[in-house]
This record gives sequence, structure tokens and C-alpha cells, in this order.
Amino acid sequence: MKRLLAALGLALAVWALTIVSSAGQAAINVDSADAVNQFPNGVTFSISLHSDSEISKVQFRYTVPPDGTNVYEAPECTSGASVKCTYNLKSGPKLFLVPGANVVYHWQAEDAAGDTLETEPATFVYEDDRFHWKSVSDGNLTLWYYSGSESEVRPLLQTGVEGLQRMEDLLATSVGFPVKVYVYATAEDMRPATLSTQDTPAGVITLGEVYFSDTAVVSEDEVPQDVLRHELAHIVTRQAVKGPFGNLPAWLDEGTAVYAQANRLSDEEDALNLAIKSNNVLSLRSMSSASVGLSNGNVSLFYGEAWSLVSFLVNDYGADKLAGLFAVFKAGSTVDKALLQVYGFDQDGMESAWRQSVGLPPKQATPEEGQGIQPLPTLKPLGGDGQQGGDNGQTASTGSSNRLLLIIIGSAVLGVLVLTAAGVAVARRSR
Repeated sequence: MKRLLAALGLALAVWALTIVSSAGQAAINVDSADAVNQFPNGVTFSISLHSDSEISKVQFRYTVPPDGTNVYEAPECTSGASVKCTYNLKSGPKLFLVPGANVVYHWQAEDAAGDTLETEPATFVYEDDRFHWKSVSDGNLTLWYYSGSESEVRPLLQTGVEGLQRMEDLLATSVGFPVKVYVYATAEDMRPATLSTQDTPAGVITLGEVYFSDTAVVSEDEVPQDVLRHELAHIVTRQAVKGPFGNLPAWLDEGTAVYAQANRLSDEEDALNLAIKSNNVLSLRSMSSASVGLSNGNVSLFYGEAWSLVSFLVNDYGADKLAGLFAVFKAGSTVDKALLQVYGFDQDGMESAWRQSVGLPPKQATPEEGQGIQPLPTLKPLGGDGQQGGDNGQTASTGSSNRLLLIIIGSAVLGVLVLTAAGVAVARRSR
């Protein structure tokens, strides 16, 4: 049914392009127009035009809502009074097209006589056409799936609905737009639908990803309920700070997403407990960037400590203040100023208060610890049945792994994806 609707939509779009060009006997006319899905590589758009004069200029304009900006591109065209133009909208690091992405586009043309043409906007729905997708919805959340029955998917849908509501309540925000989740039966099936796997080392399994702020992909391989909770939490946090200024430090973004899960991972707990016992926790300032986990091999500790920091804020100061912190970031603020405004302490003060709450002495931040950046993309490890294996007191990054497992949450604002600060987690798992 979805493919039929997409085909009808495309046919109507082509008809609209032709009607707009021919209305009023326009000098430049559309002979045909097409859009061809080439998942996972993108979409090929084409148009054929003719005029009484030589067609001198053709432009292709598109945007991919909700995060994309309007982009003008020069297609490849033949020359003369009758031309055929093609534009390949490639899916890749600069603009990754997720399943369900809506490409809103139109064509512009001009001939040597000065006559112009601008077609009406049309929408192409980019699909993972390897599978026959079905959907189930509740409120503004829709799960697309191809494996299993509706009765098997509905519990996951209910988990998503409850997860969204819980995080909306926590952050005093509302996700008023439709949210789409594509549920894959296996991580291998999902691989072409994720950007992260293009640069992921061999043996690492991506379990979920958010690229656009309204769409997530989730694999059913490992604890899909918590994968879904984590992914949807990132959609809510992005909505809570949506605007020209909002930007979260990684510890707050990831700590809130881990807080959304039903269960923490055992390796994260082990790593945090060991770091507290040895007084070797990460500094708060260094955790502004998730890259601290990759550079120091402390991914499990990073996520365990991020969760602990957010839990500390909620438990000791209340959910209202956490929501207020997100609101201050949305209005535009540095981390220190936001913390001072809401809690009365800066990052060093918060670190000391948190350290005291877990039984550690206060620690002054060093100048080097304030050099972290605040990236948008983040990574989250999950393994086994919601818990990572491993010996007590040993972080996942220090043990030998039988299999690497992770869930990667990618984000993009206005089509820009920053990948340099992403971390990778190694999770132990028994055979």
C-alpha cells in the first residue's frame, strides 16, 4: 500500500510539474519528469524541457525537512532548445537520507529569450525498498516494520509511546510532530540505513541511530525496548532545545538518554563503581565532548558517569530544575552560565557536589579540562539482554571481546553532521 501511494504521489507530482509549465502557454514546457529511488545511494531526479529558444539555465532546488535548508544545485543537462537534465541526490556524510525522508523539490529554468519556468514543489518519499513495510501507529508515533505481526510489534510501540511521554514530562516539552521509527529484524538488514556503519570498524554492530530529528532506526537484535527508549529520548532532548542557540554538552545529552532506559548496562555500572573506588572519575569539563570516551578508552565510564550526573541533578534538585536547564540552553547559554542560572554552581561546583554525593572529595578542574567541544553526534553501547557481561570492576574497554556491540545515535541540525567527536564502545558478550 505504501509503495502504491508513493507511486500515485509521484505520478501526481509529475502531472503537476507538466500542468504548471503549460498553464498560460508558457514558453518553457515540461515534457516529462521523474524521480527514481536508488536506496541506499540516494535519488535520481530528471526532467525534460523544451522552448522556442535555447534553454540557457536549469536549477534543481530541494530541502529535506525537518532539519534541511533550501539547497540550489546545478544538474547535468544537454544543450539546445530541448534539454534533458538529471540531478543525483546522493546519500552520504554530507546529507544522509534515512528511510522515510521526504525530499521536497522543484525545478527552475530560463531560456535565451528571458522566459522562465518554476515548477510547483513536489515531494519524493525515500524508501528502503528491499522490504515490504507495514506500519502501526499510536498518537504521533508510527513504527514501520516488515518482520513479524502487528500483535508482536504493538508492545514495542507501547514502549515508545510511554518513553516519549516520560521524557516530554521530564523536560517539560512537547514533540508535536510525527515521529517515525523503522524497525529492522536484524542489525545486518539495518546496516544500509545507517550512516554510522559506513565508518564503523569491522565487527561492530549498530543497533540504532537517529539522524533527522523525527526519525529513528532500530534493530531487534538486542534489547529493542531500551534501544528505542534511548533513541526517542534524543528526539525529545533535541526538541527541548530546538532553536538557533540550543546546544547541549555531551554528558547532559547522553546522560538524559541513558536515564530514559529501563536498565543501565552492567559494564557502565562496573566502570563507574571502579572509577569511584579508585578516585579516577572523568572531569565534568572533559565530558562536554563524547570524544573523551574514544580518546581515553573510557566509553563505558563516560556513559555510566553521564547517567550518574543526570540522576544526581534529578534526585537532589528535582525534575523541574532539569527542565529549566534545558530551557536555558534553548535560549542560548554556555554550560557554566546555564548551571549558575538554574542551580547556583558552575561546572566545577557541580562536579564537587556530585563527587561528594558519591563519596569522593571535591576536586578542582584543571585549565586543560575546559577545552572540550560540544558535539551533536553521540554513541551509546548496548549488548546482550540489556546488560553487558564482564568481570566485576573491569570496564568493557579493557576486556577481550567475543563480539563488539553498540548503538549509535547520530544527529544533524540543518543538515550538518559532526563525526569527529564520536566514541566507540566495546561490550563483552558470551558466546
